[in-house]
Amino acid sequence: MPLPTTTTSASSPLVTARARAHRRAVCDLARAVVIACVRSLGSSTRHTRVTRAMAATMASSRSSTAACASSAVVRGARVCGAGRRVQRARACAASASASELASGETHAAYMRDAAKTKAPAELPAALRVLQARGYELEPPNARKGMHPLVVPLAKRKSDGHVIGLMIVDEQGGETPVVGVTDGAHLTLLAKNASQYVHWAIVEEEATSDEQSTVVAAAAGSVGVSLHNHGEFKTSGKPFDIYVTTQVGKFPSCMEGLVQRHLDRGDDQSALITCDLYKATFGEWGAPHVFISDLYTRLGRVEEARDAARQALQTPWATVGSRDAIERMIDIAGWSGKSVQEIKDILESRRGPSAAAFDGPKTDKQLAREESETLLDRVARGELESAVVNQRLAECYMNAGKPALAKFIMCGMSA
Repeated sequence: MPLPTTTTSASSPLVTARARAHRRAVCDLARAVVIACVRSLGSSTRHTRVTRAMAATMASSRSSTAACASSAVVRGARVCGAGRRVQRARACAASASASELASGETHAAYMRDAAKTKAPAELPAALRVLQARGYELEPPNARKGMHPLVVPLAKRKSDGHVIGLMIVDEQGGETPVVGVTDGAHLTLLAKNASQYVHWAIVEEEATSDEQSTVVAAAAGSVGVSLHNHGEFKTSGKPFDIYVTTQVGKFPSCMEGLVQRHLDRGDDQSALITCDLYKATFGEWGAPHVFISDLYTRLGRVEEARDAARQALQTPWATVGSRDAIERMIDIAGWSGKSVQEIKDILESRRGPSAAAFDGPKTDKQLAREESETLLDRVARGELESAVVNQRLAECYMNAGKPALAKFIMCGMSA
């Protein structure tokens, strides 16, 4: 809003004091604009409001005051440039047709601009495979109610099951293919898009006649480079064994291998396979849940309890479901306790000398732990993701992960 003018002589001390105050006010506002621009990266509405406010203020200032503010505004504009790239990617994603989505370009642009992550080269093939498997493609910014670290790829309309890519770090590493249920619980389907495409082709060959090659055809040249049609059936191997030895390790297949041993009454081999399962996917909660349930079936109560407690030390979203979380809490002996109370118990089990040995936790460590607790509370049902996302973004920023913070903020405006 323009400041009121005065008819007092320009050389009077009163005018000089007012001019200085005016310049200070506008400079303060310019700095506020810079901060607002940073916060506006995920919201075009806020960016527009900031721009209008800046323009109105600059128009009302005198030339000397405008010069004071200009350098700060330029710095803000540079920061806002990243926000405009995200806005363009978001607008492109919202208007993309199914055929455009199938090209993978829309998802790739969104991942690049919103998450600073390179999309996997096999993404177009994975999207076409999902369509062939009965899923409808989703724009990458359809993240409302979605786990905050997932880029949606496709949804099955019959039950709302979503398959997406999980953003796990800022170094451009692999993006696991995950299934999402209830918007909060994740199932690891494949370590990467290439393995998912390969698995889907073999699964089609295993469950259909030789004439059905819809999935393989959808995979195109990527599928041809991964699998020779008919190779699975000529191998004579069971599906889980073939996939594990020829394609890669998958949680569903490793659980299938365990069950094969159990069906033959070979508990020892089943438990050895469980150790391999845990060693391969131990950072996820589901393997520990599977092992805890198996120990329970075998009547080995203490081992079941230990596996359940191990599951609760992983991200709770990866445990599988809210029912599985509650079951692990019961088996662990912590029924009725909140997420924070369980975190405190686990921390106390490190021993009284842990702090002295490790030293005090840094601000980055504390921020990372808070982000983990927030996500666990969402998975437990103690909080809604929409409530925690802003604080989650702040935690990632304080933990030294600005790209993840930006990705979270972009999802808030979806």
